[in-house]
Amino acid sequence: MSISPRIREYLDNQEIPYQLVHHRYSETARGCAEAAHIPLSRMVKAVILRDDEGFIMALVPADKSVDINAINLRTNRLLSTATQKDVNLIFRDCTKGAVPGIGQAYNLRIIWDDRILDEPDCYLEAGSHEDLIYLARKELSALVKDREHGLICH
Repeated sequence: MSISPRIREYLDNQEIPYQLVHHRYSETARGCAEAAHIPLSRMVKAVILRDDEGFIMALVPADKSVDINAINLRTNRLLSTATQKDVNLIFRDCTKGAVPGIGQAYNLRIIWDDRILDEPDCYLEAGSHEDLIYLARKELSALVKDREHGLICH
């Protein structure tokens, strides 16, 4: 099983218990959820946004779409979706296009949608297109508790 070295180190240093879930290859959050046989609402996708100030990671349920306008209002910024080149540079220790939803390991500012804590547990990409990180709600809550949040998807 494959997990980003930075993600593994971060979770271990924070003493956050997790499990890896292997699935058949998929490049999308929806495809990963289907391949791993998990409800789409429990799959958390990470979307990288940028502006002149830098990057932000938005965490939303995979069955929703990021509402950039809501994020812009909440952060008082003019963000847009980052380019694939930007994403590849940030997540150099990951498979191209696989964005692990633990931005703290990459010194990224995080904003998360309140709905991700509605579920009893969640799954995040591990940095490959074949593995997910499983977290119970308690562990996800510990990861995002001090980060900005609100209703940022539709």
